[in-house]
Amino acid sequence: MFENKLFNNFYQFGETVLLLLYVNALWICFTLLGLIIFGLGPSTVAMYTIFRHWAMGRDDLPVFKTFWETFKSEFLKANILGVILLMIAYMLYVNWNFLELDGEWITAFSQFILLVATVIYGVMLIYIFPIYVQYENKLFVYFKNAILMALYQPFRTLYAIAACLTLYYIFFILPVFIFLMGASLSSFVLMWITYRTFMRLEYKQAKLQEKQA
Repeated sequence: MFENKLFNNFYQFGETVLLLLYVNALWICFTLLGLIIFGLGPSTVAMYTIFRHWAMGRDDLPVFKTFWETFKSEFLKANILGVILLMIAYMLYVNWNFLELDGEWITAFSQFILLVATVIYGVMLIYIFPIYVQYENKLFVYFKNAILMALYQPFRTLYAIAACLTLYYIFFILPVFIFLMGASLSSFVLMWITYRTFMRLEYKQAKLQEKQA
């Protein structure tokens, strides 16, 4: 009994590792296929779609077919999302590195505003792709909902941030994992955490609607 359970756990672990390696390879290939800037958004959405299915218990789906079909169907919308996120990241980077203002208090205040904006952007990144693959909405609604989700579920958000920091530490100690499964492992962990957050919220909303009915 114990040996069978141990073997099953080992098999599931090996299957998960292979999935992460495979999806990471697909993410790299399709990102390059879109010349990076036009492939990054659709590839990331396709990757999160795969892991959403896994979080739902659908571990028998055809990975390549699902990835390719999602990449094609979400190409335009995901590219707009990706370009907006890259533009925000670029503006934050430029301001952090090249912003120069006269006056010590003005500089301190500007840096504080930039810090707040950077934290909001980082937290938004945690939720925006999971929300994108979980719910159908207008493009800019995803940005608003990602921020609201982080504020509405602070403990789950801290849990996700802790997971990100742990992954960052692992990648720092073992940088080879960045290439092998950096993107896939990060999205797998975040999708797993956020999917359960979504399910918890939907359960609470369903209970509230039952009481109001």
